[in-house]
Amino acid sequence: MDLKRPKIGLLTLFFDLYLASGDTLLTSCQTFAAQLVEGLGQLAEVVHPGVCANRTQVAAAVRGFEAADVDLIVVVHLTYAPSQYAAPALLRTGIPLLLWSTQKLPAVTEAITNWDLEENHGVHGTQDLANVLRRGQRRFAVLAGHWQDAATLQQLRGWFEAARIRRGLQSARVGLIGHPMEHMGDFGLDETAFETQLGVHVQHIAQRAIAVAAREAPAEAIRDMMRVDLDYFKAHVNLTDAQHEAAARLEWAIKQTLEREGLIGFASHFLSIAQEGLLDTLPFLAASNLLAAGYGYGGEGDVTSAVAVWILRQLAGEATFTEMFTMDFGGDSLLMSHMGEGNWRLARADHPIVLRSDPFDLAAFAADPVSLTFALRPGPATLLNITVGPEGRLQWIVVEGEVVDSQPLPQLTQTHHRFRFAQPVAQFVEAYAQTGGSHHQALAYGHWGPTLSRLAGLLGVTFQAL
Repeated sequence: MDLKRPKIGLLTLFFDLYLASGDTLLTSCQTFAAQLVEGLGQLAEVVHPGVCANRTQVAAAVRGFEAADVDLIVVVHLTYAPSQYAAPALLRTGIPLLLWSTQKLPAVTEAITNWDLEENHGVHGTQDLANVLRRGQRRFAVLAGHWQDAATLQQLRGWFEAARIRRGLQSARVGLIGHPMEHMGDFGLDETAFETQLGVHVQHIAQRAIAVAAREAPAEAIRDMMRVDLDYFKAHVNLTDAQHEAAARLEWAIKQTLEREGLIGFASHFLSIAQEGLLDTLPFLAASNLLAAGYGYGGEGDVTSAVAVWILRQLAGEATFTEMFTMDFGGDSLLMSHMGEGNWRLARADHPIVLRSDPFDLAAFAADPVSLTFALRPGPATLLNITVGPEGRLQWIVVEGEVVDSQPLPQLTQTHHRFRFAQPVAQFVEAYAQTGGSHHQALAYGHWGPTLSRLAGLLGVTFQAL
């Protein structure tokens, strides 16, 4: 699953009143706008219709942005321009807005001239426009910083990535095989509210269709999948060909469904699958391999976590599903794990990934489920939890910390790792519960809190960092 490049619309504004004294200032601003296009082109695909000096030109530019399907409109005042040149078109469009207050001049020194003032006075244009957009209850973001400043460019990159992901969410569909686990209320979901707030549609997948596809999977394709598994993973002595084939057939059927339906990921619940009795085994190996292929996943039918995994994967390139399992007061960390699902691309390189099949003591299946055993590699990481807060509003809880450098625990058969937080583990557990975090999370390496905060802002979602 390839990651798309952000596409932005750059709206550069000029006040046509200044043309009364000639076009020297406009020419200078056009040159500066071209420099901005070139610089931003390192971060995103840039659509720039030219410098806009009146209301008609702005309206045409915004229509062009809509036709080009840009992720974000970046508004730059090259000079002061009155708010009502831009506000009508910006109030009408649904494209997210970032007002970037920048200028040619990096600093004011004793050498500054009147001409420098003419070329560098867009800041009060940003203020004028922001005031009017706020009166119109139009959501927007603001960034101030010099166009050549590395920190500013890094923030712009974060905004562009956030806008790209927001755009992807607006048409995203996530699959649900069976039903979520009953009585597990913390990821209970109003699917209509989920779609209206986040843009993601929950697509219910019939288990019978999956079962038929698994039975009819091409034998050669299944052999190839099994061969690849055995190339990457170390087979446990208890694994049988029949168990492995059942897992591969289920994986093939689910992947075909995801591709055919254009889904970003899926969630499934083991008891729902057992109750229906249509599938020969559980999709633990399927979940791990599909996570490695770039799809989202959530256990126990948790589609919120499947979406959270997909979001982090859009930022970090790889992400996985996890759960806070056991507090380690002695090591000031949390042991994190789940039944048998995890992105093996995040595994430690100094230990083999074990392909195994174990009896499942919570339900009976024709073939014991096949799963992977490994521990995650160490490094700074981010956890994302998507849940529902008061009044049915979505809430994102983001935690930055680190996967601890610890050896695999020899008696555990699940994927696992230790996670250490910026605060003592007991203090974190208290804060997370008080904030209302649910018990499933997505994980990716890197510090993604600021970009996730921007994305939540673009979506109008409540954001909490711990």
